[in-house]
Amino acid sequence: MTAHCASCGAPDDGEAVLCKYCQRAVSAEAQAHAVPCPQCRTPARWGKQKCPACQAWIVVACVFCGALSPHNQQACLACREPFAGAAERKMQRQQHQSHAQSMQTLGTVGNIAASFLGAAAGVAVTHSWTNHSSFSYGDSSYDEGSVDTFVDNTSEDTFVDNTSEDTDWGGGDDSGGGWDE
Repeated sequence: MTAHCASCGAPDDGEAVLCKYCQRAVSAEAQAHAVPCPQCRTPARWGKQKCPACQAWIVVACVFCGALSPHNQQACLACREPFAGAAERKMQRQQHQSHAQSMQTLGTVGNIAASFLGAAAGVAVTHSWTNHSSFSYGDSSYDEGSVDTFVDNTSEDTFVDNTSEDTDWGGGDDSGGGWDE
């Protein structure tokens, strides 16, 4: 069943708001939702993309979501972003997002670099600690030149013990209570 013009009864083609025979609105609904063409001002039906008279575009694409909306709307019908200043807002959001991603990357890289620097500092401290020929703690000194030599400067008498390698350093028996070499 085809629709007909409410005024003259001519068949409605579904494209134009105005009847091509009597030049009146085909229906009250079509007229209420009509979108005027930005070039020739001919009313076009809601949901159409081009003007039925001059074939000019009557819809615009949203720069945020890409949805099509009639050009006479203030905001996108899909995402509700206002059309006025949309390109500038999108650029600002992209710059903000790019900056945030850069800062996140810098934070991650910074944490990794700090870990490496901390490890390198630890290696440097360990390396300098083990490469000294001797170091002292309090009144005692340790000389790495001879593993079996211990110099104790806590009294005026100096004790030097050059013992053999199978010395029992611990509890007196070989029950595992001390250090055995």
